[in-house]
Amino acid sequence: MIKFHDFGISLVEYGERGKKNEFPLFDQCPNCKCHSHGNLHRNGYYWRYGITDETTVRIPICRLRCLQCEVNISILPDFLIPYFQHTIHTVLERVKKILQRKKAKGSRQLVRFYLNRFLTCINWIHSFFISLGKISGMSEDINSEATKYMKMILDFGESPFLRRSRGHLSKYFMAN
Repeated sequence: MIKFHDFGISLVEYGERGKKNEFPLFDQCPNCKCHSHGNLHRNGYYWRYGITDETTVRIPICRLRCLQCEVNISILPDFLIPYFQHTIHTVLERVKKILQRKKAKGSRQLVRFYLNRFLTCINWIHSFFISLGKISGMSEDINSEATKYMKMILDFGESPFLRRSRGHLSKYFMAN
């Protein structure tokens, strides 16, 4: 299970702090809702990369384990998309550039992958904003819809969008 947390710091600062980051404490297990005292144990760390256009940082991801329901919980910084190495800002910036018909940084295959995944998620993004009460229709032009929803995500805030949309229709942003 993945839980997003806003550490309020940048990727570089998070990487510099390493295991000394202020990881959240839970009152209850996010899965089974049992009381966390005595049940929720720190289960080590795993390492992954956070990549922006400027830097690549190897960062620790804290894991917790609930002894009651035996689920593992990963505390993921809200600037990372699950299972992606590039930060949400980097991914959205590259997709935005392509939608504006500008040259984006990175390999063309990776940029194309991000664009295709974003376009695949348009209906999911539409559904998320509808659930927030932002009523709008869908047109037949996928590129204009993608541009519209890119603007809505950026206006909403990249990290808040990622945190709030997690679990909407049992998915997360940029999931298959």
